[in-house]
Amino acid sequence: MSWWLTQAGRALSERVAIADLQEKANWLKNVEWKMSNDLHLSADFGISVRGGTVTLRIIYPAFFPDVPPQVYPIEEVRLSRHQYGAGGELCLEFRPDNWEPEMTGAMMIESAYRLLSDEQQTEKGDREVPDAHRTTIAQEIRGKKFRLIVSRNAQQHLETLPDFSVTELELEELLRGKTWIARPSRIGSKESPLWSQSMKSLMPIERPGYLVRFPSDRMNSLPNTLKDLFAMAQGLKHDALAAFIEDVTIERPILFVSEGRSQLLSLFRGEDTQEACRYKTVDIPAPVQRQNSEYERLAGKTVALVGCGSIGSKVAASLARAGVDNFVLVDGDIFLPGNIVRNDLDMRSVGMNKPDAVVAKIQEINHFANASVRRVLMGGQESSSSTEAALQNIAKCDLIIDATADSTIFNLCSAVARSTRKPLVWGEVFAGGVGGIIARARPDIDPTPLIARRQLVAWCADQGVPWDGKESETYDITRDEAPPLVADDAEVSIIAAHIARLATDILIREESIFPHSAYIVGLQREWIFSGPFETFPIDLEASGDWKHPVSDETNKELVALMHELFPDVFEAKDES
Repeated sequence: MSWWLTQAGRALSERVAIADLQEKANWLKNVEWKMSNDLHLSADFGISVRGGTVTLRIIYPAFFPDVPPQVYPIEEVRLSRHQYGAGGELCLEFRPDNWEPEMTGAMMIESAYRLLSDEQQTEKGDREVPDAHRTTIAQEIRGKKFRLIVSRNAQQHLETLPDFSVTELELEELLRGKTWIARPSRIGSKESPLWSQSMKSLMPIERPGYLVRFPSDRMNSLPNTLKDLFAMAQGLKHDALAAFIEDVTIERPILFVSEGRSQLLSLFRGEDTQEACRYKTVDIPAPVQRQNSEYERLAGKTVALVGCGSIGSKVAASLARAGVDNFVLVDGDIFLPGNIVRNDLDMRSVGMNKPDAVVAKIQEINHFANASVRRVLMGGQESSSSTEAALQNIAKCDLIIDATADSTIFNLCSAVARSTRKPLVWGEVFAGGVGGIIARARPDIDPTPLIARRQLVAWCADQGVPWDGKESETYDITRDEAPPLVADDAEVSIIAAHIARLATDILIREESIFPHSAYIVGLQREWIFSGPFETFPIDLEASGDWKHPVSDETNKELVALMHELFPDVFEAKDES
């Protein structure tokens, strides 16, 4: 609904304010109010400036007075340097970033007059019109479909080359949505690169090309046609570059570089191509630290993630963002369209084995990350050797996460955690998404995982509020006889985020920020929860020995076993 239908008094005051301005300002002429077909209130008016009259239109938007009116020239003309193109809106003193609802359209008209009359004085050399318009990188590049991303590290290496030098170059380019994004991936030849930084894990298109180092004063007059580029190559006496420009069978990118500036031109395939496509350069600023310095300790840590479904995929992505760069991923399922509703993966992963899809997701976040994949249905109908190999991989990790909500798999993870004295974190979403549980078991601090799980079950029973849905069905691991668990993406994301926080806490801190090792979190008003986000911390009583007892009898039995397995070795030893 248009604002003036409910704020007729404000509309009348706007008309009065502009009429008063016209009465006292001899430069404001011929105000004529109008109504557009879409019920926008507007007014045409003239401003006496530059020895004549400029005709403008002020348009009141639907959400006035919370947003400012816009002022345009009626003709498709460029009136000012402070204007969004020919016929575009004037950039005035009052904009969405400093507008107040008490301001008026009359104030916008006065601002337009000051802008245009001051620029007239500027042309005569009297003074400069202050420019309050500041644009962000995002504003500068919107609408640009071809973009060159240049990091500081890459730019520094590009600038080390001498002026007028020509060097081999490789670009890596991705198509995301409708935008082509190119990045330098190698300077110099494949055999002896001067610099390289590839992101092959993202499977980009590799485009060979050339790099031309120019002085800064040449960057504003770069050649832009096939003929001029060829003439430039001949002038540089670089036959390989000239032949490259003439070759119509490939795309021909040429990166021009000067100090602090890069410009990519690309000649596309086709006999009729005459002009080069000019990429918009995006200079990547120096990275800003967005996490606590403690997270630097995650580099080099290895996390075993058993279950790469809804919870597991989210935990993996969160840990990759936090800085974990080594993973062991275990899951025997494939990713199907139905999984998308609450998974961190998308349509690109449909048909992939879940751990392979999660690897791709991790490397989209950190393309330097490493992951070992085990496509094993833990606790299912798999060969013993496959299960054993997966357990051996898990045993080498710094932390084990069970994201399956499957009791059989939990028992296997528990056995590995206890035998290798590795911490275990687990969690699950309750059926219906009413809440969830997160827990950890740390060697010699918490009870052993199996005892911890029993204590959690006992705590739930002690609440005296029966509910059949509290114990969830199998969650991420395929069991043909199991019904699907009902929960939405937000509910799963909350529990997954808490699991990730417990995991990073274990990996980076000796003194935990979590006073309890288990929490039950409510997401709906159901069961024991009086409302969403009600949390019950649970004290786990240390119990069970994380060390397997070794007695004298065990040692004797081990010696006897070795005699039976390797009799020749022991007989030879006895004879000597």
